[in-house]
Order: sequence, then structure tokens, then C-alpha cells
Amino acid sequence: MTAEDFGTSTEAGPRTGPPGGDPVREGVLRLLACPDPDSLLTTALRICRTGVGAYGGAVFLTDDDGWLRLTGYEGMDEEAVHRFPVVAPDSPLPAAVAVRERRIVYGFSDDLAERYPDLPTLRDAVRFAVVPLLVDERALGTLVVQYDGPLPLPPADDRLLIMVAEVYAHRLEHLRAREQAERAERAAEPGVRDGSAAPASRDVRHDTDLHDFRRRSKSGRTRLDLAMSSGNIGSYEWDIPSGTVIADERTIRLFGLDPDRFDSLAESFLRTIHPDDVERIRTVLDESLKTGEHHAAHRVVWPDGSVHWLESKGTVQHTPTGEPRLLIGVIWDTTAQRERAKRRESRREFVLNVTNSFAAALTTQDVLDTMTETVLPELGANALAIHLEHEGRLLLAGAVGYPRETLDRLRVMGSVDDNPMAEALRAGHPLFFRNRAEYEARFPDPRFRPAKAHGAYVFIPLTSADGTVGSCLISYASPREFGSDDQIVTAAIAGILTQSLARARLSDLFRRRMTDLQELMMPRALPRLPGYEIAARYVPAAEGMQVGGDWFDLLPREDGGASLVIGDVEGHSAQAAGVMGQLRTALRAHADDGYRAEHLMARGNRTLWGLDTDRFATCCIVDVSPRAGHLQIVRAGHPAPLQAEPDGAVRELEVPGALPLGYSPADRYPVHHGQLEPGSVLVLYTDGLVDTPDRSYEEAVAAVSKRLSAWVTRPQHGGGDRAADLEALADSLVSDGPAQPGYDDVAVLVVRRTSWGSGPAKMSR
Repeated sequence: MTAEDFGTSTEAGPRTGPPGGDPVREGVLRLLACPDPDSLLTTALRICRTGVGAYGGAVFLTDDDGWLRLTGYEGMDEEAVHRFPVVAPDSPLPAAVAVRERRIVYGFSDDLAERYPDLPTLRDAVRFAVVPLLVDERALGTLVVQYDGPLPLPPADDRLLIMVAEVYAHRLEHLRAREQAERAERAAEPGVRDGSAAPASRDVRHDTDLHDFRRRSKSGRTRLDLAMSSGNIGSYEWDIPSGTVIADERTIRLFGLDPDRFDSLAESFLRTIHPDDVERIRTVLDESLKTGEHHAAHRVVWPDGSVHWLESKGTVQHTPTGEPRLLIGVIWDTTAQRERAKRRESRREFVLNVTNSFAAALTTQDVLDTMTETVLPELGANALAIHLEHEGRLLLAGAVGYPRETLDRLRVMGSVDDNPMAEALRAGHPLFFRNRAEYEARFPDPRFRPAKAHGAYVFIPLTSADGTVGSCLISYASPREFGSDDQIVTAAIAGILTQSLARARLSDLFRRRMTDLQELMMPRALPRLPGYEIAARYVPAAEGMQVGGDWFDLLPREDGGASLVIGDVEGHSAQAAGVMGQLRTALRAHADDGYRAEHLMARGNRTLWGLDTDRFATCCIVDVSPRAGHLQIVRAGHPAPLQAEPDGAVRELEVPGALPLGYSPADRYPVHHGQLEPGSVLVLYTDGLVDTPDRSYEEAVAAVSKRLSAWVTRPQHGGGDRAADLEALADSLVSDGPAQPGYDDVAVLVVRRTSWGSGPAKMSR
């Protein structure tokens, strides 16, 4: 059944049905809209043609004497039809049997050919179904349908035939009752019998015959109600000139009205419509009267304040002069359907948001943070615990929302037999506990006792094709009923969380190995440099599985001075770390050969060029003289050092820059000469310290300078460990950066000139 079969419609509001419409609703609507008995057969066969492959049919109606009389046919052999103008009530013919037994009778032409050999058409393979036209238990007649298909029809097609026949019978009875009421009304009009003019128009709401017509129409809807109840479909007729509506009980109740008190006024229906929809529906109704087709979706407000969505379709019948007379339609409740669609959309958005959030989670801690910040608020839960599998045990990886004593129980729970997480893993699906009593009945062991602040629990197994990942516990503050939506959402969370944790664990492992690799390439301890204190830090970026190419070094000279080196190889990968290791090793070798800042940088440049890695590196080298504090500084695309004086003044040294290492083997590096007085501090750093996502380069440099100035002017306390004091400054400089998303790796080398010797400075990692 297609939209073309039923014409076009004027819509208001969103469509809630499937494309093309519901065949049952469309069929009911077209049959109810038939203006006369003759059009009923055509409409019924049109529905059956699409539904069961019918190509012909006939109608036999029961007279007062019980005989069945042929009243119409289409698409059937005329000779055969006219052979049976009447059928006796006790005849063995299928039409009579269907009426007597109140059931569908299926037949084949061969069954009749032996009895009627003179009818050639019966020799053809013809299948037919005879359906009684029933109103309550009265049989108005039978509908005969010839079709191409199995004998008997499948249950779904069988039900379609029953629906068509029942609505056909209802509409036929309705048309007969209306015809009788109109005849009675005309007979009662003064002046009609003697030929005088017709009376002025009256309010038909008070017409006795019309009320009798409504009463009989209502009693004749019993079987129609049965036919339409499965789809919760109501039907109505709106007499437009009078504003009167004849509606079944279902329609009246759909609007929240009492059928026993309904006054049959269209305005009574309109008063129930949601205030925000009233003007739109009036506009749609006006348009329907012009086009002849009606389709609307709107809300109604019941007396108890609840809001319900209704959808209706109908056809407008006009008088011979073109005036709209009747709107005949069907109506049904779509509240549950819309709520399901809303829940599906809400679930879809929730899963999409969670998926997007987890996509950015690269570490196990990121996953825990995402669950805490995104999932818990969406679920309305207030506590979370995740255990991860490790060598056959479930170890607590993180938790939020639990008191300390519950956390202690969660830490040991995974190692206890028959614990809730293991039970969920064995079951292969989440375990839902609606309240505390339900949980404790299943797990009475006091070691599993939940927190007093929680009243409902869900244990989610986290498994993948590669095996067990772990388990997730979600707790709610109060008892809770878990419905199908909760189960669907929980299943989605389990899948996303499992994949994210598995990916994060691999990321953590890979990152740990890469960090170990880079730390192996870094100096474990900085050698002693008389007259200077030195501290260094390296912190990998928070984001990304791979480490970068940042490094620092201190290369001592035979005269007691040293070359301070800091640099950054382009990229974040194992290759970048490998290139960094090669470049650092080469610089150490060249320093051992006696090269100083300018020539050491040039040698490093040629080394990187010769490696042919397509990678570049920035670098800054500072030659420090023994004890005197003289500085020679060269820079290759690297940030200039910061120098803080004892009085708190901080400046960025104006060191001439050159291209990064690896661009050209012939690059030269101008030297900047400076002086580091006792108490002054020099800070070398990579761009991760000042290239931040939340502020400009100038603002970042100013912030580092402010912190440095505050440190050098801090109050001095006798007996303090000066080296430890410098270590604290190094910690302070890197404390706000790499731990936050969007920050790069950071390496920092801090040098303070003293007037005494100091021991070796250890790098804290």
C-alpha cells in the first residue's frame, strides 16, 4: 500500500509514522471516507489488491428474509456473477457458509466446477475468499475477493481481509443509519409535504433524529473497535456546518474527555489542544477544508495535566455546491512512539558524546576522568570504581565517590573469591541491583559491603575479543528501577569503556617504554661545576603516546668551565627520540675534541645534516667560564635564555639567532657575550615552557620571568640547602605546563652562579 494509493495529504507537525503511512490506518481512513455504498466495494478491492493481490470481488447483502442478494461486483466474470443473483441462507455456497458460521471461507474454482459444469470460467484456476460483513454479531452480508496467492492466505493477509470487511460493514451500517435519519428529518420538516419552502437552518445538535442516528452509530462500532484497537485508532465524523462531531469512545478518550459527558461539539476537542499548538491546528484545519485532505500532529492536555501527542488523517467531503460538509478521519495516540524516539535520540546523543569523549582519552587516567566527568552525570550516578585485570586478578585502577573504608574494601575485593566483579564477568552481562537489600542478599560477605551513601549498583563486565579487560562498578545514591533503556545504555558504555581501556593500557605501556628510552638518553646526573649550582628537569607532554626530542646536557671542559646544551628535535616519535640521542652523543664527542659554543654548534649542524633524517632541531649552547661567570651563547632557532639578577630584574638575552640545525651544512652561528654575576640565575628551556594553548608567547615569557624574579628576591634563611632551593625553582617552572592537555614536552636547565663550589647536581625525574 503506497502513498499514491491514498492520494496526498496536508501535514502539520512532524510525521511519526513510517514513509508511505500505516496500511491499516490508511485503509480504515479510506473506507470510513466512502460517501455511499457503491464506493465501498471499489475502495475495499483497492486495499485488497495491494495487500493480498486481489483482482476482483463482489458483495452480497442480507435482506430481511435472510437471503443474500448480489449488490455489486468488479473484475469478475459476468456470466458467473449473474448466475448467482441471490443465495439462499441454507445454501452450501461459500457466501452462505460465511454468513452462517461467521468466519472466512476460502475456496477454489474446482470446488464449484463439478456442481456447475455449464460455467466455463470455473474451469480456470481461481482462488477466492469470502469474508462475512459483521456488525456486532449481525451479518450484513459477505465480501467475496478473488486473488492470486496461496490458499488459505498467510495470517497477516488473513487479518487484513478481516479488518477490511469489519470496517466495510461498519461504514455500510453507518451510511444506512444516516440515510434513515435524513429521511426522517425531511419527513418532519414543515412545508415539505405541501410543497412549501424548506425551513430556515436549525441547530442540528438538538435534532432528535440525528441523536438517534448517533446512538445507533455508536452501537454499531463494537466490531470496528475490535478491528482498530490493536492500532489504538479512533474514528470520527465532523459535521462542519453545525460543528458537531460523531466520534467513537476511543477518539473521545484520546482527547482526555469522558464519553458519557461528551457534548459532540468540535470546540470541545479544540479546547483540549495544547495552547502552543492551537493556532497551528486551526490553520491546518482551514487548509484541509480547501484541499480536501487532512493530516495533523498535535498535543492535547488531559484534565490531570498530562500531555499526549495525537496524529490524525482524514478526508473532507463537499456538498454539490462545493461547500465542505464532512471531515471523516481516524486518529491515534503517538505519545509512546514519540517518547521512544526521544529516548532513542537521547541515547544516541549520549553514546555519541561518550564516544567522542573517550576518543580523546589516551591514558588510563584519561579514561577514568572521562567516566567521572561525562558518564556519571549523564547516568545520574554518583560513584564509580574501575578494576583492571592483571595476571588473573582484578586490581583497583581508580575510584571516585566512595568513602575511605569502602575504597579499602574495593582494593581487596578483586582478590576474594565469588566477588561481584568476577560474577559479572562469569555471567557475561551487567548485574543490576535495585537496592541495598537485593545486593546484600546476593553478596552477604562483609568484605563486599557497599557504602551506606549508596542505594543501587551496577557491575559491568569489561571484556573484548582478546580477553578480560576488567570491571566497572557504578553506584547510585538511592534505590533505582532499571529499565530497558538502562540496559541498552549500560551495554553501550561497556563496549566503549572496554575498547578505551584496552587502547589506553597499550598507550600507557608504549608511552612508558618510550619515556624509559628517552630517560636513558638523558644524563642521569649533572657533573660538578665549581662556582655554579645547576638543576634540570624534563617532563613529557600530557597528550600523545609518543615522546618528543627535547634534551639537555652539561659538557665539562678541562679548564673547569663547561658547555650547557639544551635542544629540541622536531616531532614526537621514537625516531625523534633516536635522532635526539644521536645528536646529543655527537655533541658530547665534539666537546671532548675541544670545540666550544660556536664551532660545537656548527659540528652538531653538520652531524644532523649527515644523518639525512629530514628532521630539524633547535638548540642553544652556553659556554660558561670557570669561576669568572663569563658567557658565550649561540642559538639555532631556539628560544633565548632568561637571566635574572639578584635585585629581581629579569631579561630575555638578545642572542642573535640562526636557522635550526639540519637546514644547511654551511650555516654559521654568531656568538653573544654575557656575564653571570654571583647570585644571578640563567634559565635555558625548550619551547614547551612558553608555547602554550591558553596564552601568547609574550604572556608566557612574562609569567616565567615573574616567577623567576620572585624566587631570586625571596627572603633568605640561614642554614638552608641552596642546591635543594634551586631544585624547587626548577620544579616550580615546569609545574603548570605538560600535565595539562595541549602542552608540549618541556626541558629546563637552571644555572645559578655562586662564590663557592657545589657538589654534583642530580637530575630529579
